[in-house]
Amino acid sequence: MHKKADAEQMIRHLALEWMHETNYRPQPGHYPSFGAFKTWLEGKHYSHYLQFRSRSDARAEAEGWFEAEIRDYWRSMRSRGVES
Repeated sequence: MHKKADAEQMIRHLALEWMHETNYRPQPGHYPSFGAFKTWLEGKHYSHYLQFRSRSDARAEAEGWFEAEIRDYWRSMRSRGVES
């Protein structure tokens, strides 16, 4: 089991790897698929990063980090004038 802070750091890092490897591009009304990300983690043998102590639900927290990292990445890209 990982420390929560370590798990968060890796999930955020791996979210960007997943996004680049799968050529994910945001589309209006669509969210990145955490299920597809989880399957990707399992295939890469990184799913153990989803195992950490949480006061609520570890999967829900990991999904929030995943979505936030991708959203923040694209927000940053748009602010620099790079469109999807």
